[in-house]
Amino acid sequence: AAVLSLAGCVKRELEIRPDEGYVEIALDWAGAGTSSRSARYLFYNEAGALVKEVSGVTDCFKGVLPVGTYRLVVHNTDAGQVDWRGTEQYESAEGFAKETNYSEGHHPGEGVPCIQEPRDVFATGGCNESETVEVRQMDTTLLSVTPAELTKQVAIRFTVDTDGGQSVRALHGVLGGVSHGYFPGKRCHNASSSCAVEFTAAPGTKAASDAYTARVNVFGLLTTAQSPAGTNTVHVALALDDGSQVTGTFDLTPTLQRILASGGGDFPVEIPLEVTLLVRETDLNATVQPWDESGEGSGEPRPQAWERTE
Repeated sequence: AAVLSLAGCVKRELEIRPDEGYVEIALDWAGAGTSSRSARYLFYNEAGALVKEVSGVTDCFKGVLPVGTYRLVVHNTDAGQVDWRGTEQYESAEGFAKETNYSEGHHPGEGVPCIQEPRDVFATGGCNESETVEVRQMDTTLLSVTPAELTKQVAIRFTVDTDGGQSVRALHGVLGGVSHGYFPGKRCHNASSSCAVEFTAAPGTKAASDAYTARVNVFGLLTTAQSPAGTNTVHVALALDDGSQVTGTFDLTPTLQRILASGGGDFPVEIPLEVTLLVRETDLNATVQPWDESGEGSGEPRPQAWERTE
């Protein structure tokens, strides 16, 4: 697709000075697994300073640049609930999730910002053929870029076991230990501070159910192999049909570290977790384990405490 796009770029009819070269950089949206989108091209010099910005590109950038070596960041401009900052420098260019307010009664802790879920965010910090753009004297440089989706999805399956015939009317949660941004130039998420994302889990059926699933888009999770307990947490509020509410916060970090170990140190695009909530009159707890492809879970459960409020 990239080759066809390059071949389809119309040759220029421009005056090129002796200290300039011509550049065509095609967008390969098919390779990114998405339909055509509008993009912004950010060109940086060898020192990493922004020297040229072009927006509204949908298929191919075509233009003249002074002879030299450039770095490039390309990102789509129709992403949801995100913005960009630090674009004056190559390594500080960051796509970040916008902040929002917590729903009443669902704040997981003081000083933890709540962010919106980043949606449909695509970007790259280099070209397919090379890391840099080499502009040669009075010559034509043909390249292509394939922006990659920057987000991962945390998929959490909740199974609820209640006593006394109680049913769950709703399950609301807050996922903590979330990165708020991504640096395409450095190819990593921003791990400088911890944020949280709210979610409402969907029941397995339209009626009250004992199985709920939540899928949360994030730039990244802060857990690493060396992270302390409590790096990634989830706060859950269960609304029961007798009008009471069960709430609790528990640690995802050990389970996430097992997922990291099984993946060679990297999280998969979909990060699967299974949480079993045990609601008893005098004993409220939860277990967390990886959710395997069959949805039945695997690994050793880890019981954790909960609280009931009327």
